[in-house]
Amino acid sequence: METSQTRAPINGVPFVDGNSNGSLTNNTSLAETFDTFLTLLTTQLQYQDPLDPMDTNEFTSQLVEFTGVEQAIATNDKLQELIALQSTTQLNDAVGYIGKTVSADSIILMLQDGSSTINYELGANASEVNILIIDELGETVRTLEGDTEFGPHEINWDGLDDDGKPLEDGLYGFLVTAVDADDNPVPLIQGTAGQVTGVKSVNGQVIVEIGELELELRKILSIKETDTAGGDTDPPAGEDPDPPAEGDSDTPASS
Repeated sequence: METSQTRAPINGVPFVDGNSNGSLTNNTSLAETFDTFLTLLTTQLQYQDPLDPMDTNEFTSQLVEFTGVEQAIATNDKLQELIALQSTTQLNDAVGYIGKTVSADSIILMLQDGSSTINYELGANASEVNILIIDELGETVRTLEGDTEFGPHEINWDGLDDDGKPLEDGLYGFLVTAVDADDNPVPLIQGTAGQVTGVKSVNGQVIVEIGELELELRKILSIKETDTAGGDTDPPAGEDPDPPAEGDSDTPASS
């Protein structure tokens, strides 16, 4: 392997680069490099000529360089601790998303319980908007028509294909297309929405789960309470909302 000189040698010990990326450490860690520095220093001290000791200025320069490396290692350790702490904090905050409905920047949607929500925003009025639902084989299984006015829109997919047959819950791709009256593309952004079922940390990144769909926390655009189906709270017309208990009546008892 061809090597090239990268800096002047110290006490006859050359610094060479055997890596094409120009790294002095040949892809070793900073800690390993610091250990090499210490080995070099102690070897120099061990074998220096007592009658002709190392130049004081050069020795001091090396100590300063070694100290700088040690400080860099300490700084790197602290940064790793801060990153880990930040990730833990984000994960704890993201737990509050569970059970809520979020909108996210994505081209993948999760069909949950036969339903899924698609968001898109048009940069101008369109004459036609189509939403293509695509299965894992790349086949378009459903085509929906969307609102054409400028601004944000939300459309619900009922989980049926173009033949009216229900599809299995799971992950699907989708594509929103919009054109104007001259058949020119209209600028838009698209996303998906769903109920958060879990959160986790992967390689320092907080991941939000919508069923099988996994999204980075930074891709979440909005959060809201999940709508829950509930019956009417008002009693039927003509019915007393608080009927008296049996045997309890405001009408005086007849004697």
